[in-house]
This record gives sequence, C-alpha cells and structure tokens, in this order.
Amino acid sequence: MNDRNKKFGTQLLTILFCIIAAIASSQNLQLKVAGDAERGYNVNIYNGKQILLQNTEEFSLHMANLDLSENISIPAWRGEKWSGGAKKLTMSRDTYVSELDLNLTINVTYEIVNKNVVKKSIDLFQSGMPSLYYSLEETAIPAVTPSKYLTFEHDDFPGGLVHEMFPSAGFVTPDNLVVGFLMDAGYKNQYTRTTRRRFNGHGGGFVGMRILPDPALVSVATVSERAKGQNYIKQTFGEMYNLDAGKELNLKINDAFQEVGAVNIEKKDEIITLNYNSSEQSGIEFISPLKDQKVYTISFMSKGTAPLALKLYRVKNGKKTVELEDGIKYIDRFPTKENEWTLFKGSVLLPYIEKDSVSMFIGAQSGDHCNLQIKDLQIVEHEPRKQPYNRLNMGENAIKTTYMFVESWKNHHDFVVSSQTRLAEGKGFEGSQIEKMMYANFNMLTWITSVNDFTPFNVPNMNYAPDMYNRDSFFSTVSSYNKELNLSIWEKWGNTQTTEGGIGTIITPYMGSIEVKDNEATIQWLIWAMMNKRRFGVSLPKEKIDKAVDYVLKQFDEDRDGICKSRFTLSQIDIIDYQPKTNRLAVNQGMLAIALRTIKELGYDISDAYVEKAEQEYRNFYDVERKHILFDRNYPDIMSLTDLEPEFFSLWLFDRPILTDEMVTNQLDKVPMLNKVPNSPHPEFGTTAPICFRLTNDAKGYSYLTADYQPFGEFGESNYADGARDGMYYNGGSWMRAEYCAYTVGQRHGWKKAKSYMENRAWAEINLNPNWPYSKEFIPTKWTTTDSWWPSTRGLCWNVFILMADEVAGLRTPEMDPDYQRE
Repeated sequence: MNDRNKKFGTQLLTILFCIIAAIASSQNLQLKVAGDAERGYNVNIYNGKQILLQNTEEFSLHMANLDLSENISIPAWRGEKWSGGAKKLTMSRDTYVSELDLNLTINVTYEIVNKNVVKKSIDLFQSGMPSLYYSLEETAIPAVTPSKYLTFEHDDFPGGLVHEMFPSAGFVTPDNLVVGFLMDAGYKNQYTRTTRRRFNGHGGGFVGMRILPDPALVSVATVSERAKGQNYIKQTFGEMYNLDAGKELNLKINDAFQEVGAVNIEKKDEIITLNYNSSEQSGIEFISPLKDQKVYTISFMSKGTAPLALKLYRVKNGKKTVELEDGIKYIDRFPTKENEWTLFKGSVLLPYIEKDSVSMFIGAQSGDHCNLQIKDLQIVEHEPRKQPYNRLNMGENAIKTTYMFVESWKNHHDFVVSSQTRLAEGKGFEGSQIEKMMYANFNMLTWITSVNDFTPFNVPNMNYAPDMYNRDSFFSTVSSYNKELNLSIWEKWGNTQTTEGGIGTIITPYMGSIEVKDNEATIQWLIWAMMNKRRFGVSLPKEKIDKAVDYVLKQFDEDRDGICKSRFTLSQIDIIDYQPKTNRLAVNQGMLAIALRTIKELGYDISDAYVEKAEQEYRNFYDVERKHILFDRNYPDIMSLTDLEPEFFSLWLFDRPILTDEMVTNQLDKVPMLNKVPNSPHPEFGTTAPICFRLTNDAKGYSYLTADYQPFGEFGESNYADGARDGMYYNGGSWMRAEYCAYTVGQRHGWKKAKSYMENRAWAEINLNPNWPYSKEFIPTKWTTTDSWWPSTRGLCWNVFILMADEVAGLRTPEMDPDYQRE
C-alpha cells in the first residue's frame, strides 16, 4: 500500500472510530422496573443496555407529629404496584402508619423528558390529620464504581455535604459518561438555601442561625465510604439542624495571636485587651480550629470604646485569600459598651473549602486611640439534632421533583453549563443556551421564606442571602409567567407598604427591615401590578394601589409639572442620595414618565398632556451637541447605559418609543465595547461595555471615573482615587441586564450593531471567565487576571430579565415559558 493509500486508510479508520464512539456515547435513556410483588418495586435507569443507576429503594421518609412526640421512619420505600413503560413509569403504595393512626398514599413517577433528561416526582398525600412534619431522602446509587464525583463548584469532590451556589452533583462513569442530579426550585420542593440571618440593627452584617434548614440538601459519598464500596449521591429535603440541641464539643483555641496593624495586646486573667494607636484595621489574628463540612458556634464577651469587627478568612498554603461566605460575615461594627460586657454569639456552617485553614480576625476596622477587651472566647463544634420541618397538610399533595441528566463527559466547565441547561429542559423551558442558564439560575435562587413560611422568596445571589431586594425580585420574577410566583412575591412586597404608601426596599427572614426609600421600588410594584392584571386577569387590592399611586405622585412630582425630583436614583446605581431632592438625573425623569403611563393604565386620572410633558422632559436630557443623554446634568461628560432603561420599559410595557432613533443610535455609538476576544461571535467588537463611564476628547474616547470627576460624592472620592476601582462595580463594571436591554432598545430603533452586541454580551456571560460559566452581578471591564473578579458577584438571578428583552427584540415568545397560560 502506498503512502497515499495508507494515509487514506488511517483517516477512514479514524472516522469510523469517531462514529462508533459517537454511537456508543449517544443517549438512549430507558426506565426498567426492578423487584417483585413480595419485595416491592423500584426503577433502574439505563442508557441503552448499560445500567447507570442500580437503586435499592426510591426514597426514605421520616415523619413526626407537630409536637415531635411521635417519630416514624419509612426506610427504603418501594412501590406495591407499577404501571407504564420504558419512557414513563409510575409506582404507588398505600401505607397505614399505626403510630399516627394515618393512611398515607405515595406515588412515584419517572418520565424521560428528552434524550438527556429524566424527571422524577414523589407525590405524598394524607387526609387523616391536620398536619405533620416530614423529611425525605433520595439516594442514587451508581451501578458501577464512578471514576470520580463532581459538583457545581468542584471538579473532583471528596464527599460530604454540598453547600454551593447551585445545588448540583454528579459522577463520571468508567466509560466516560457524566450522570448529574438536579432538583426543582425551593418554593416547589419546600427548601431554602439560607444559612444565616441579618445581625441586629445596631451591628450590621450576618450571623449563622441556630436553626439551619436543609444544610445537607445535596451530599456525596465520602472517601472513606467509597473505600468500603458505598457509592451514592443523596438529596435530602425538609431536614433542619437544631444547634441548641444535640452534642457540643469545645475546641482548643490557638493563643499564639498575631498582631494586625498598630495595636498593643495585653492578656491577663483570660481577658485580652487591645489598645489602638491608629485608625486603620487593627487587632489580633490566629488560625482557628475550624474544619470544613461542620457546624460551629463562635462566642465571646466584649467591651470597649470602639465597635468590634469579626472576620473569617480562608488560608491556602499559608496565604490568606477570601472571606468566608457562610454564617458570620460583614461583622464590621459590633457595638460595644465601655463599662459593660456584651455577648457576641454566631454560628457558622462551613462547607467544603478544599481543606483550607480558617483564620479569625478580631479587632476594629477603625478607631484611633481606643481600646477593646475580649473574654470567654469559645469555639464549639456541633453535632446538632436533626429534625424534619417540611409540612404535609391534610388534603394537600406534597411533591418533590428531581432530575437526572446523562451526556458524554468532557470537562467541568461543560458540566456546570449542563447543570443549568438540563434543569431548564427538565422543567419544559424552551430557549437558547443563555436563556436556559438564566432561567435555571433564577429557579435555584427562588426558595421558601423560612422553616415556618413556605411562601416563595427570591434572592439576588448566595452572597445576598437571605435578603430579598425589590429590584432584584421584580426583574427576576416578572420574567416568568408563573402565576403563583408572580402573585405571591408581588403580594409579599405589597405587605411592606407603609402608611404613606411606599413599598419597602428589602425583606429579610428572621429579622425586620425599616428601609423604605423614594427609589424605584414603589414604581416597580405598580408596574408589576399592571403586568399581573394583564397576564392573569386578577383583581388588584384597590386601597393599596391607591396609596402607592398617591405616594409616587407626591414623592416624585408633587407640584405636577412633569419634572421628576427624588432623593434617590430610580435605577440600580444607588450609591448616593440627594439632599435636597434632585431633578438632574435622566433615568429618574424617564421612570417618572413610565410611572405616569402605568398609573394611567391602572385606571387613574392622568392626562395625556401630563404624560407627554414627562416624556418630553426625558428627551430633553439628550444633549444635541454632545450627542448623548446626560446621566447627570452636573456631570455632562458622564454616560450610563441605565439611561436607556426607561426607553426599554416603554417598548416592553407599552410597545411605543419615547426617544428618537437618532438619540438612541448616537447614545449607543458612544459606548466603548471592551474585552475583545478572538473566539467571540463577533471578534471585531468587544464583549462587554462599562455601565457608567466618562467621555473624553482624546483618541481613546473614554475614561473611568476619578475622585475629582464623578457624581457619587464621598463614595466616589473614597473608591475612585488613583484608578483603584477602574472597571469595577459602578466605575465601569459591565452589568448584563442593563447592557443587554440597552442593545435591545438599539435593535428596536434600527441600530445596526444591536444583534452583534447582544450575542457578544451573552457569550461573555458564559465564556469570558471560563471558570465561572454562569450569571454574574457584573463583569469587570478592566482586569489582567480573572482572579481579581469578585467571588461575591457570582450567580445574580435578575439577569433572567433578558427573557423579556428577547421578547421585545422578537427573539422569543411567551409560549416558550412552560408556565405561560394559553387562552
């Protein structure tokens, strides 16, 4: 055979191997019943002839009456009978629970959603007692020992509880398939991801809770269990840890304290005294005995002449890295008294942190010539009592829904992407990859309010948990056509209404909030009311709507001249307030126009002339000579993409423009597109744009804000000096929702670059940082390494609002949402 034929033969063989490999790895999911009438039935899952899961049970159930005096377990539930076939199977059993004198009906249904996804639902029903508590464990057992386990944040997970930003875990089979496990949203499956609460109103920050719901929502077989042949991935619903019950172990604390900053340390009779000579952060720091995947309580008594700060940091290879996210955080100003001891006590659920050490800092963030005293410093390790808290009420079905997906294993990045896209597919959502990912992220950040309140609750991301912010929950929830979700969260916000009619800014479980501002919260609540009326035909609470309308008109245009005046911005850039009220912000004027048209549609007497006056005042912020909208009239060189948000609202809500094509296209042409990447969809353009920046007359054409030219007062002076935050946060950070909506406005106004910019920005959210292929609060526009990106920004769910942007752009329809109600 000559070289040419040899080469051809080699190529043909390679092609054949590729085809065979593709056929072997292609998914052909099947459901098969195992067991018999005597032992009961369960379902095993196959990919073609290859068994993937070889379970011995469907779930285990623990129940208790409401005073916890009767505790009953149903281990290893299997069906008494079954029906269906290879694509859909249902098992059922009626059980008499003698301890509660109760009949319990259970159905378990498996359904193959598509070639990659299996949906499993467990339906519980009882009609014999007003209510009972329960927790439920689903255990998936690999048929063959996996080559490794992985989670959303870790490529090779050693086992134990999985408390991460997205509840997902999986294993890789020896023949290179990945099998992943997902779950429905918390408000449907009755779980919460909250591990902490707001501290008291005087100290700020967060502390861990004494009652921890769902800490082991997902768990994986440990290394020692695997060594014994025990392989599994477990999902546990409705279980809480009671830290005030169970066993406790007092840990030895390393008293080899290190000095931080300018401080003198004295130790006498177990009292540590810190004397400060500087206003910089100063105090003591030491390696704590905290280990990951355990629960602890930190406590001490303190007194002094300055507020106390408590910080926990990860330490890797002797180097301090990031502050811990769980439990104690942002404790910067714990109040102390000079002559009286005050108790600090807070718990910490420490998830897997790659076996890093944990350093503890105790001291002061600032306080020149002051002192602090600390005594009775304790760290307690808990083995808490585990209690059920989910409720099975009389005559109501309780359903737990989980998903499994199967595909060829490539890498961890693709597993993270698939965890999001496969969840969306399992729920019946249709859309592009980025739309599926945003939809899944939104669902995983929407859970129940607390262990005693199963109404829906939506948080921005895990860093903000447990708080629900109006703007975030509005943009997130209104992007869904789910009636229950929209009405429930809208009504929850309505319950924050003050006697003056304003809607609160924040709801935080386990603590109160008195934060009500004349920001956009009340306007958004009215827009949401209008949308609920349009979508679901509901009757609105007239008294509350009346009060909110009156509040908006009084707060933003008391003299009815069509010019908006407010103490706060009516957009996300909320880092300054204005005393007295200001009328110099473009976005505020535009949002007044939107508010007036909304109020008019809600049936109130708002004249067309009044609306038109407000809209004209919004247009008047366009500077003909500069050819852009003035973000702030006092700073005419500054631009912001948020200034097109009112125009987006007008196109979305009323299908009518306020601005002209020229205004919009000129505005967008001046926005710098940064972070050019060769493999982006349109490499000739950048992939991200700064949300707020300064126009310059040099060749570059723009700059970030500086301490001496910025509209944010003390915040800008402190943070924008010497380029310290160039490209970060509101000094040039790229915020997907605002940016994507601005490009959608451009598309509707004939801006030729719009679709390319939208595609590049969607690409950037997934791919610009390959280690973070998910939604983010913002992306920096100036950085040398992705290590500088803020971990706290990961997973912001209001970016799901791009679903509404894509509807405005004609790229999707409401019918693609599984909850859309067709008439």
